[in-house]
Amino acid sequence: MRITRIATSETVQLEDGFFWSDEFDWQSKEQSVEYAIDGTPHIQEGIKLGARPITLVPADTSMGWAKLSAVRTLREWSTLSEEFRLKFELPHDSREFDVVFNHTSAPLEASYVKGIPPTSLDDFLNLTLRFWSA
Repeated sequence: MRITRIATSETVQLEDGFFWSDEFDWQSKEQSVEYAIDGTPHIQEGIKLGARPITLVPADTSMGWAKLSAVRTLREWSTLSEEFRLKFELPHDSREFDVVFNHTSAPLEASYVKGIPPTSLDDFLNLTLRFWSA
């Protein structure tokens, strides 16, 4: 998996141990129903134009790791008002999404793999990332 800062073409490479936890929760079609006084239903519906949530979580505690250096870069990027490109790089999945970090909850969560703070930029952390499709 790769995240690219579109404005500068900088890239952060992540391992394949992430699971898109809300991939099938989002519905592209929205509907509302209101009833007239006589009980006649008035149904309105439309297609959403974007803002699909993309939450990437570790598949389990032995996966979804990222180096401290990558986590720091992503943390910095999450404060920017920019779009990024998220690319899946699996044999069965090569989809790309233009995304922004989701700030309705924490856009990035990291925890220590070994239970102690890292001692180098190459030490790994468990990582959760939250985006909106742009």
